[in-house]
Amino acid sequence: MAQFRSGSLVPLILSTLIAAASAWLGLGANEIYCDRLPSLTICATLSAFAIALCFRQLGRGETKRWLLISAILVAGATLFTDAHFVLKYRGFCAQLQEQIRETHAPAK
Repeated sequence: MAQFRSGSLVPLILSTLIAAASAWLGLGANEIYCDRLPSLTICATLSAFAIALCFRQLGRGETKRWLLISAILVAGATLFTDAHFVLKYRGFCAQLQEQIRETHAPAK
């Protein structure tokens, strides 16, 4: 059986937790909640951080390559889906906020 070093599973666990949080935020509701877009942007940023962490550990050769590659794939998929969701609904949410501002503007 393969022996794992202490901390060798950290990038995979980190990227899986970020993907789970992203899925919970993105798929947890039936409607589009514009207040979730910043949270998904943060998840995308954390995914990019996890990818950078994996590439740094790839260069050191401390952990198994297949663990790091799978962590990169999970974090990359999370980054892509979060960015796609935010870019898709950013215009809609901005337009909705503008309409709300116009209805609550004081009459002159």
